[in-house]
Amino acid sequence: MVAPSAVAAPTPAAQRECGSAEAPDEAAAARLAAACGRPVEALSERTEYAHVTVAPDGVRKLVAAVAPQRVRRADGSWAAIDPGLRQRGDRLVPTATLADVSFSTGGAGPLVTWREAGSTFTLGWPLGSLPKPQVNGPTATYPSVLKGVNLHVTATAEGYTHVVEVLTPEAAAQPAIKALRYRTGGDMRIAQAADGAMRLVTAAGVTVATSAPARMWDSSHDPARAGEVLPAQAAARLKTPRGERATATEPAVTSRSAKVRVAASRAQFTVTPDAELMADPGLTYPIYIDPQFEKLRTKWAYSTSNGENNDTTVARVGRQPYPEGGNGERYRSYYDFNVSGLKGKQILGGTIRVTLDHSYSCDPTWVYAYRTNAITVASGGRMAWTTRPLPATYLDSWEGNANEAGGCGAIQPDDDAEFSSTAVVTDLQQAATNAWSVYTVGLCACNPSGVGEDFESRWKKFYTNKAWLEVTYNSKPAVPTGLTTSGQACGATIGTASPVLKAFYGDADGATDSLVGYFQYRLKGTTTVTAKTGQTKPGNNYGESGVISLGAGSEGKTYEWQVQTRDRAGQYSGWTAWCSFTVDVSKPLPPTVTSTAYPDDGSAHGGPGVSGAFTFGAGSQDAVKYVYGWAGQTTPLTTVTVAAGASYTVTLTPRRFGYNVLEVYSVDSASKRSDTTGHRFLVNGPSAPVAHWPLDSVDSHYLKNVQGGPELSWTGNSAWAADSRLYGESTASFDRSSHLSGDVALDTSKSFSVAAWVNLADADTTDPDPDLPTGNWTAVSKSGANVGAFYLGARLDSGQPRWSFMLTTADAGQGNSVTTVFSSGSLTTRDVGRWTHLAGAYDAGTGSVTLYVNGVVVGSDTRTSAGWNASGPAVIGGAMWTAASGAPYITDRWRGQITDVRMWNRVLTSDDLNGTDEDAEAGTQAVSGIMAPIEVANWDFNGALSSGCQSAMSVSYWQQYLDLYGCTDPYSAAQNVGYTGDGYDDNDALWLNGPQPDGWGSASTRSGYAGTSDAVVNTGQSLTVSAAVRINALADEDQVMVRQGLAADQEGAFKLYMNRYGELSFTIASPDGAGGVTWASTKSDVRVTADALGAWIHLVGVFDAGSGEVRLYVNGVRQAAVATGATGGVSRQPLYVGANGSWNGPLLGDIDQIKVYAGAMSDREARALHRNS
Repeated sequence: MVAPSAVAAPTPAAQRECGSAEAPDEAAAARLAAACGRPVEALSERTEYAHVTVAPDGVRKLVAAVAPQRVRRADGSWAAIDPGLRQRGDRLVPTATLADVSFSTGGAGPLVTWREAGSTFTLGWPLGSLPKPQVNGPTATYPSVLKGVNLHVTATAEGYTHVVEVLTPEAAAQPAIKALRYRTGGDMRIAQAADGAMRLVTAAGVTVATSAPARMWDSSHDPARAGEVLPAQAAARLKTPRGERATATEPAVTSRSAKVRVAASRAQFTVTPDAELMADPGLTYPIYIDPQFEKLRTKWAYSTSNGENNDTTVARVGRQPYPEGGNGERYRSYYDFNVSGLKGKQILGGTIRVTLDHSYSCDPTWVYAYRTNAITVASGGRMAWTTRPLPATYLDSWEGNANEAGGCGAIQPDDDAEFSSTAVVTDLQQAATNAWSVYTVGLCACNPSGVGEDFESRWKKFYTNKAWLEVTYNSKPAVPTGLTTSGQACGATIGTASPVLKAFYGDADGATDSLVGYFQYRLKGTTTVTAKTGQTKPGNNYGESGVISLGAGSEGKTYEWQVQTRDRAGQYSGWTAWCSFTVDVSKPLPPTVTSTAYPDDGSAHGGPGVSGAFTFGAGSQDAVKYVYGWAGQTTPLTTVTVAAGASYTVTLTPRRFGYNVLEVYSVDSASKRSDTTGHRFLVNGPSAPVAHWPLDSVDSHYLKNVQGGPELSWTGNSAWAADSRLYGESTASFDRSSHLSGDVALDTSKSFSVAAWVNLADADTTDPDPDLPTGNWTAVSKSGANVGAFYLGARLDSGQPRWSFMLTTADAGQGNSVTTVFSSGSLTTRDVGRWTHLAGAYDAGTGSVTLYVNGVVVGSDTRTSAGWNASGPAVIGGAMWTAASGAPYITDRWRGQITDVRMWNRVLTSDDLNGTDEDAEAGTQAVSGIMAPIEVANWDFNGALSSGCQSAMSVSYWQQYLDLYGCTDPYSAAQNVGYTGDGYDDNDALWLNGPQPDGWGSASTRSGYAGTSDAVVNTGQSLTVSAAVRINALADEDQVMVRQGLAADQEGAFKLYMNRYGELSFTIASPDGAGGVTWASTKSDVRVTADALGAWIHLVGVFDAGSGEVRLYVNGVRQAAVATGATGGVSRQPLYVGANGSWNGPLLGDIDQIKVYAGAMSDREARALHRNS
């Protein structure tokens, strides 16, 4: 890193975040630090012992401690170590420590409870109930547990201590003090070592805490016992300040102390004070007797020249003075720091900081820091003296003092020994380079020559838990990755002689560091390189070389290149491996396309949905990919990779009959594409289905397969619903207890398709409101021995019913995997009682599974497994499944009606569903689609002129009659309706309300109209109505051409008319749920004016119940206004022509070619109807 530059003022968004000094990770911390101009901690790097901050210039700082600094809570958050006690229930607990301990709040319960790893340890006071304690921070004091005796228990960062405070010699003389016998319990036990150290062990033998040998101490205040006494102080002894006093948590440096003998059994823990010290008449009261238990979490150790185990509460360094109990023994102390996060980093600075608690000398004396081998004993343990800091690396020295005994005229405060020499930085760099996980520092009173360790003046006591390693560092750039040459991977052939080299500049410091790339390239096989400095980019971004100009002579040659990066601190990454590329700038020749199934010979072959094989041949030997698709397709093209120059054969399914064009181009190894080859071939018209069950009463079809083959048979109640889809027709009806089945020659292991018109009935007939299915309802399936091969109908998806087409993987019951295509939207109550067309298609060549709803693709998926042939019968109104018991049965039964079921041994196409117009150039015929609306009425009036006033008969299957009202025979001047010979098709037509050229017809009365005796179309379903009209006069009211009424309403359930403003309109009425209706109307783009009178106009009105749209077509042209939200309403009122059903809304003109259809015409069909009328 470089020296920090000026920091820009934070943005408003950054200012809102600058209140926090923490961020989730290093990248976020770097951004926040740069924005706010101060260091920010990266929480992702926080541990119990260490944390990392990021400075505004991106420099990282690691602070590692030897003792835990914080605790991780159960929710993942951190809390600073806080042993302060608080009450929880009937126990006292520390706020945040590493040990799960609790203390008594008084009474007969355990003094201490420790829980760890599913085990429990309890320690009880042996001499009766405990009084209510006095709480001061981490310490609970139980007063007067014996006469003149207090009991203290203190929470520590890693455990607890319990200390008996004896206030007077009389109290010390009590028998109970001679041997304190604590009660122990739980499934943990105390294990004792020969030197008096103890371990707290679980039933599984796991040590969870340790205790150094127990000690006792008094409250002596003689400064000479613990340090130097200056002459002036010795001469005026009374003026010598007392050293820091002994407490229940630690002795003073002037305290007299001795080891305490302990003994442990399963139910008892005995503490026996040192009898010699207890009998000493110079003992200063109070005296304190302790054992303590701590987890092994502080990473420090010591060594001593006499090989004895000693008090582990302080880290001793130097020769222990005789007045303090020394006998010439020397001490060294060691600290371990975790530096695993420094692996591979550039070390910028380092400081070792250890807090000095006490020094013998009143004046500064030396202590020396070394980097040693790692600690090899448990926390606070004794290392062998031979570890002495050799082999060791000398780091630095520090001179200081902190005498707290009182002999220096004042109590000297603690001081921090800091070691931050160049040697420290150099040695930390070695640790980072060699990926050390631990860095160990040893403190010694000896200098690098081994001198000075015998000087008592250098005797010091450091804290065991106050040592830190602070390291500032920079992350070296990583070796770049993701090398590409003009977007191609290494080893590729590229199609340019001016490539751009690109690589990912990786750096753990992220975007706060900036990296520059150094590229070099050469002709492969040579040693001469050309260098090029690339882009400078923030870390963890892609950088480029810029254009490398190789020239025309590079054609066909292979080059190689490599890159390294350098950060702002001057640190270089390693070089990447060489990345090669070959230059090829010539374009490949177009591929060839051949097919025996669909040759380009001008003759018709196959059929839409019938698959065939197509073979692509390479036009050039370096072609490695083919990209293909149908001309005009909107979905992505398909790309396949082949060996250079290899051919490729694929099975495809033509999308339509007539001329199809398969477009193919090739791509060479340099990513250059050829020109496109178009394979144009002619496809036969659609082949008939292998089965077609109309399931209606028209022409007595009922259960017949009109393609031949056996009839279907009922299982359960047979039922036929009258007038459900078409008036005068009955359709098969199902009640969830019945189904139809029959044999069919459908091979489901290959490409196949299935289609049907379905009507969902109310799922709950006890509820007046419409209800949706709460389970799976199958309209059509085909059975195997155990399950169906496919299921077309409605299925639950995340608890919601949707239209669906499901294919099973095998003829197996439980555990069968499926491929299911759902409609994009869930069903609604509007779908109940409404006819919907479903179709499912499976293309075995591509694995494509497609669902059509009302002729539109609503979903598709790819089946990854091969199909299987279901040899059982087709099932309509249910499907086969196998129960857990292993017995197959028919389930998923349907409620409602099903009709017009068809199956094909090929892929169904959109043309099959929606039909086509004749197009000689495209080679297509005019074909009605499966979904073509059904003509239910057709009055063309041909030959009617000679019939006088006779009713006109519809030429449709149902042959409804249109009766004339207001007609006299022979015609007279008083009549208002009749026939005329100059119709829209140059044949006869119906005239209404107005004088005729032949002299008949009233100019004053307008009472003529025509009507049927019953409704002709179900207005609650999709419908289409058309007519050719010739308006002869304008009026101040609507002029109705065709309408079918609602009960007790003069308006129509649908109405095709011209309003008083000359706008041609089509209207659908829908019930509003409150007994009335709402109207959805559309109108013509242009009004009819006086200039347009006497001219024929062809009109088509369409109501699409599926989409709710109401559309109008004038002379084959769809008008811009489209009404939405219509639901329609069932009406059994008659159809009227020329009026609203009485004498209002009369048509002043002629009408011809009146046609009514069940079903909504498409734009193409409406144009064709106009063209062919």
